[in-house]
Amino acid sequence: MTKFEDVAIVTVRNSSSRLPNKAIMNIKNNLRSIDIVIKRAKQTGFPVILATSISETDDIFESISKEHEIEFFRGSLLNKIKRWYDCFEKYNIKNALLLDGDDLCHNYDIGKRAMNQLKTDNVDMVLNPPNIVTGFFTYAIKKSGISKMYEIVNNENENTDVITRFIEKANLLTEEIKLSENEINENIRLTLDYDDDLQFFRKLYTDIDVLDSGEDIIKFLNKHDEILKINFHRQKDFLENQSRFNEGIK
Repeated sequence: MTKFEDVAIVTVRNSSSRLPNKAIMNIKNNLRSIDIVIKRAKQTGFPVILATSISETDDIFESISKEHEIEFFRGSLLNKIKRWYDCFEKYNIKNALLLDGDDLCHNYDIGKRAMNQLKTDNVDMVLNPPNIVTGFFTYAIKKSGISKMYEIVNNENENTDVITRFIEKANLLTEEIKLSENEINENIRLTLDYDDDLQFFRKLYTDIDVLDSGEDIIKFLNKHDEILKINFHRQKDFLENQSRFNEGIK
């Protein structure tokens, strides 16, 4: 069995309620959205694991992982904390950069810095601050952090789609990623959750390369307000959905 100390885990599934099958929708030149996320994940320099669920609707990701020559893992459908924990156990992972399959412009430079910060500082987890560009970064986490969360939410059927409250309940030692000025912008939305987001990414990647740096993407968007307007109105809906989920956790 392959063992990894540091990895990038791309979390994905097809059963989205707002935009079903968004991970396999075409974005540019026959590149699906998940292809772009994986290609950008490889830019971190860490081994990449595609982590999906045991649902039949996610069978397609096995062949996708083979196309990209990366590891493939299947786990809980609803409880992604359990999925991550089981993945950590299988590969004997110590530190992981957690990447969301929705984030087609995730900033691999931030990801590398976050992993370094995670290993250097005495914390369980590195978080994204509220003023970061949405979709630039998710989390970096140690085995200790995953284990603490798993202790309080190990039920296969527990929905952990938004993990903010579980981080709080598990009393993880956390700190926010240190950002540069150009990585702070609450008026840019770089995540795929609605059809408007899909149209945004198709337009964006018509004009730039899928491996362009986060810095170059922001420079481009700052000059093209007409592209930003395609989907930013969805940000309010996105944040409200996350808030409702967190409020429902006891």
